[in-house]
Amino acid sequence: MRTTISRTRYARAILAGTAATLVFVAAPVRAAFFQLAENSPAGLGNAFAGGAAIAEDASTVWYNPAGLTRLTGTQLVVGGHFIQPSLEFNGSASTAIPSPITGSDGGDAGESAFVPNLYLSHQYGNGISTGIGINAPFGLATDYENDWVGRYHADRSEIRTININPAIAYTVNEIFSIGAGLNWQRLDAELSQAVDFGTICGGFCGAPAGNDGKAKVEADDDAWGYNLGLLWQVRDNTRLGLHYRSKLDFTVEGDFDITVPASAAAVLPLSTLGLVDSGASSDVTLPATLSLSAFTQLNPAWAIMADITRTYWSDLPELRIEFDSNQQDSVVTLDLEDVNRYSAGVIYSPGGAWIYRAGVALDKTPTPSADVRTPRLPDEDRRWISLGIGYKVSERLSFDAAFTYIGIEDAKVNKSATLAATDENRFRGNLVGEYEASTTILSAQARWNF
Repeated sequence: MRTTISRTRYARAILAGTAATLVFVAAPVRAAFFQLAENSPAGLGNAFAGGAAIAEDASTVWYNPAGLTRLTGTQLVVGGHFIQPSLEFNGSASTAIPSPITGSDGGDAGESAFVPNLYLSHQYGNGISTGIGINAPFGLATDYENDWVGRYHADRSEIRTININPAIAYTVNEIFSIGAGLNWQRLDAELSQAVDFGTICGGFCGAPAGNDGKAKVEADDDAWGYNLGLLWQVRDNTRLGLHYRSKLDFTVEGDFDITVPASAAAVLPLSTLGLVDSGASSDVTLPATLSLSAFTQLNPAWAIMADITRTYWSDLPELRIEFDSNQQDSVVTLDLEDVNRYSAGVIYSPGGAWIYRAGVALDKTPTPSADVRTPRLPDEDRRWISLGIGYKVSERLSFDAAFTYIGIEDAKVNKSATLAATDENRFRGNLVGEYEASTTILSAQARWNF
C-alpha cells in the first residue's frame, strides 16, 4: 500500500514538473531572454540606439508611432534578419537520489531562424499620419541532442510570434508630436523534454535515468495590447522620444502529450494519476517596456543617438498550470527582475548615396541567479557590437544592411534536486554547469518612397 502511494506521488509530481517547464517557455520574454529586438535592419546598424527618437523610416511604428509625423508621402519598408545563435553546455547531471545521469553535453543547441518585418506609413494633411507594422517580436528555437544529460529539464523548445500594429500620429505643434497604436499578437509554442520513468517507478520499471518517456506541449493564444509615443523637438538638431509598450495577457491553451514506456504503463495506474494525454492552460503576462531615446545631428555628416529601455519582468512572478485531467495545478516560481537595456550609436553621412552606421549595447538579463536559470534559454548579460550601411539608389528607393555580434556572458546553471515534496526539480534531477553562447545577426531591407 505504501509502495502504491509512493508511486502515485511520484507520477503526479513528474507530470506537474514536466508540464510546468514545458509551458513556462511560452510565457516570458527576451529583452535579454527571448524578446526579439531585431525589428528593423536599419536600426540594427545602430544597435537600436535612439530607436524612439530617430524616426528615419516607417519602422518607427514599432519604436515610437509619434515619429510617423516626420515621414512624408507614403513609405514601404520590407526587411528580414537571419539570426544564428550558438549555445553549448559543459557540465554534469544526476538524479535526486543521487545517481549520475549519463549522456552528452547536448551539442550546439542554438537553432538559426529568419525573422521578417514589414512597415507601411502614410502622411495625410492637417498633421495626421498613419502606419502599420507586421513583425515577430518574440521567438526562441533551441534543440538539444536526445541523450544530453539535462534532457529531463529541456529537449526542444520553439516559440513563434506575429504582431500586427496599426498606429496613428498627430503633430501638436512644431515642438511636440504624439502617437498611439493597437497591437494584436499571436503566440505558438512547441516544447518537449524527456521523462524519467525509471525514477517514477521507484526501480520497478528500470533504473533511474534508464527508462525514458517523452512529454510535449503544443499551445497557442492571441492577445491585445497598445503602444503610446511622444516626440519632442528640443532644438533644431536635437529631439527626444518616449515610448511605452503595454504588457500582453495570454491564456495559453493546448495539448499535453506524453509517451510512456510499456514497462512503466504495466506498473503505474496511469489513467487515475493523470499520466495521460490532456489539455493544459496557463495565464501568462508578457511584460511592458518603456523607452527613452535621444538623437542629435551634430553637423551635416555626423549624428549621435542613445537609448534606455526598461522591461518590467516582475509582471511575471510565477507560472501556474491547470490541467483538463485530474492532475493538480503546477506552480513554478520565476523570480524575474525588471532590467534595462542601454545603447549608443552614430551615423556618418559623407554626402552622396552612402550612409554608415555603428552602435553598441548592454542588454541585462532578468534572470537573477543560476538556480532559476532555465536550460531552455540559459540567458545572461549581452553586449552588442553593430555595423550598418545604406545605399540610396534614387529618391524613391534605398537599401540598408547590418551585421551584429552579440557576446553573451557564460551562463551558469545550478539546478539542485531533492526528494522533498516541495522541490520542483526532484524528478528532473540535478544539473550543474555553464554555457558558452553568442549570436550573430545579418539583416537587410528595402525602402520605397511614393
